[in-house]
Amino acid sequence: MFFYVKKRRLPFRCNANRAIMCRINRRIYGRTYPVDLVYPNGGFIRIRFHEPRVILQIPVDLDNCSPEERQKRFLRRHPRSKLTLQEQLEDTFDQEAYDFLLRKK
Repeated sequence: MFFYVKKRRLPFRCNANRAIMCRINRRIYGRTYPVDLVYPNGGFIRIRFHEPRVILQIPVDLDNCSPEERQKRFLRRHPRSKLTLQEQLEDTFDQEAYDFLLRKK
C-alpha cells in the first residue's frame, strides 16, 4: 500500500521495514556499547554492539591467503596438546648440615 501526497508517490513504503536503515539520533544509546570493528586489512571503525567488548575482529578469508599462511592459521585453530610434567624428586637434603640448629645447649 503506497501513500499519495499531492498526487506524487513517495519513494518508500510507510511501514516499520524502513526503520532498519535509519540512524540512531542519540549520541549514547542505552542498550549498546561502543566497540571497534577491526577489518582483516588492519583498518577499523567504531560501531555500537549489544555486548560490552573492546574489539571485534572480522575473520580473514582463507581463500585469498597464501598456502603457507593458510596452513599457519589452520594449525592455530587446532587445540595444542598439553605437556605433562613429571616431577623428579631428588633427595639432596642433608640433615647433618642443620644439626647445629636442633642441638640443645
